[in-house]
Amino acid sequence: MNKPKLFLDMDNVLVDTLTVLNAIDMTHEQVQKPDQIPGVFRDLKPMPGAIDAVNTLADIYEMYILSTAPWHNASAWQDKIVWLQEYFGDGEENPFYKRVVMAHDKGLAHGAGGILVDDRPYHGASAWDDATTDSFWLQYGHDPKLVWSQELVNFLKDVATQYADNQNIRQSIEMVNTKQAYQLHGDKESFSKAHWE
Repeated sequence: MNKPKLFLDMDNVLVDTLTVLNAIDMTHEQVQKPDQIPGVFRDLKPMPGAIDAVNTLADIYEMYILSTAPWHNASAWQDKIVWLQEYFGDGEENPFYKRVVMAHDKGLAHGAGGILVDDRPYHGASAWDDATTDSFWLQYGHDPKLVWSQELVNFLKDVATQYADNQNIRQSIEMVNTKQAYQLHGDKESFSKAHWE
């Protein structure tokens, strides 16, 4: 039986990015935005509970990374791979081994079906809310309980269990969420960005 597909954004889902970028004093930097600083993505900390969550979910989901990297920061593309290798290994033990997609339009990948966990609607994330491809955008943290350190792992485990019976990701999410009534995502068009974005 096929496992459901789970795509994870990195910034603010697996990696605590905004906390660091928002605190950077740009006065003496040679670039316009903090996400353009070479090397800034290399040593960021994981979101609370993220590493254990991935290790738990890797047994029941086919796992992928679907992330965006700043166009004007070439090191960010490499740093994100290095970060994944540091926390999950650099070989086949890594649940994301050769399953990393970097794209400025994440909507291009939603035809594969599955769940995208992403904290923001833009860069194509909201395109994943599409019944025709059996894909779903789950907005990380929109419901305060749907974070790694709270109830998100159990929710995703329940969805995978339901999926084993019906092989439909959207129906599985709907059935599981009838009990919990989580707010699975916010508005697809608007989102409060950081001051520098």
